[in-house]
Amino acid sequence: MSAAMLDEAGRERLRAELESVGGVRRAVVDGGSSPSVYLICERGDGGPIDALARGILAREGFVDADVQLAFVPTAEPRRRVRFVSVRLTQPRPGRAIAEVVLDWAGESFRRQVEGEGGAALELRLAALATLRSLHAILGGRVEFELVGIKGFRAFDADVVVAVLRGGTPDGRTLIGAALGTDNLHHSASLAVLNATNRILGNYLVQAQD
Repeated sequence: MSAAMLDEAGRERLRAELESVGGVRRAVVDGGSSPSVYLICERGDGGPIDALARGILAREGFVDADVQLAFVPTAEPRRRVRFVSVRLTQPRPGRAIAEVVLDWAGESFRRQVEGEGGAALELRLAALATLRSLHAILGGRVEFELVGIKGFRAFDADVVVAVLRGGTPDGRTLIGAALGTDNLHHSASLAVLNATNRILGNYLVQAQD
């Protein structure tokens, strides 16, 4: 899709793709050859959202598009799943164990996943352990599938992106991101939580009632 072809249908497709980014509630695409994009986001770090949005726009040929982020006001505190820790151990050569601890309503949920060692594979183990802890919190009411997770460099920032499926009737893809740190396993867990936050809210509110 080139800039000259951004008609109403093109804007709608672009809007839907931008709204698939974790943390984005609403996207507005205004203009044709050099669109302005306005993203209404949940409270949090806007860095990963900005990087992902610009990556999507660049892929569609809009390198110079204007991107503006706005954040919804904070209402009364809402309980969410809280990340506690991630730990990676290597019990023997070529094998690794990722252990992730999450907190919900004052209770800790600790789960492990074992698999092959190696930087990329260990990033995946951390994401899978995070999902296993989430599934324990949700008690089988909903499950997510990890499609992929990857760290990359975007706009002078290290970003870890998780792609998931599940949790929605239409089975749409969920995308979450977290800024890279010295501990990429930590970033992998946060990216998974970022992707699932909006979906989790509905189920966890029901669990409290």
